[in-house]
Amino acid sequence: MGAWKFAQEKGIVKSTVKAIEKIRAEDIPIIFVIMELRPQISQALNANLPETDFWKTIKELDFSKITREEGEFQMKVIEEFTPRPEDLIVTKHHTMNSFHGTDLDRILRSLHCDNLLFGGAITNLCVESTVRGAFDRGYNCIVLNDCVASVSDEAQNFAMEFVFPKFGRVCNSEELKIL
Repeated sequence: MGAWKFAQEKGIVKSTVKAIEKIRAEDIPIIFVIMELRPQISQALNANLPETDFWKTIKELDFSKITREEGEFQMKVIEEFTPRPEDLIVTKHHTMNSFHGTDLDRILRSLHCDNLLFGGAITNLCVESTVRGAFDRGYNCIVLNDCVASVSDEAQNFAMEFVFPKFGRVCNSEELKIL
């Protein structure tokens, strides 16, 4: 889909690594969300997915053959962000919104989180859907504009300039002041 290439070109991986280090230094919980398509049952499950652009692309991928170097969307935590034992991992299935069908909201409430920092891929799909879900649940949303990757400047800029300011704050990870 091009998100990996976009992330490399824009230095998003490097910015995100720095942001994760900064957040860990403040002992703030980090939650990684993974989209899983359950390849062991993918043929039957994928047959029921809608024939929209997003799912059509996903249905055509052979996940066993995709590598980072191919610049394809991988649906996993990349090596540079390897979760630590204290980090939490939430797995979502066949959905863009990380709250849908997961225990993310329960985890955040148990941690007494009010403010959420967002990074990830793809800016105008999964990140945007999750920010909307967080906003609807009453969370304060902060999108780190140098820690999210889309597939084009146009898609990235529209989300940053028009969508995310409606649901919270947008800032650069360097500007972020953790209190």
